[in-house]
Amino acid sequence: MFLIRMALWGSLIVLLLPSDKERQAQLYRTASDAVRSAATFCDRNATLCEQGAKHWAVFRTKLEFGAKLVFDMASERLLGMQPAVHRPDEDKSSAQPPQRGNGRVGA
Repeated sequence: MFLIRMALWGSLIVLLLPSDKERQAQLYRTASDAVRSAATFCDRNATLCEQGAKHWAVFRTKLEFGAKLVFDMASERLLGMQPAVHRPDEDKSSAQPPQRGNGRVGA
């Protein structure tokens, strides 16, 4: 199924390409200009790239924390493993697992 989809999209792209030499040259120039413009974006907009790098670093840190949290929760839930890092809301002195629900049995 994957190969059929790839063949379909590849055929569609080939069908959309121009056939005359003038339009092919124009498409080539346009694509080259777009790649050059994208490659030199930070040279032309240094402050914007610096701000983007700062925001990306914050996003990456949050993403890593979220992925670790999900992994720890899934490991704890599915495999019965304890998380590798101590969570701030846990008390190390309590040996009992936290109670779930209202604490009453059979209610």
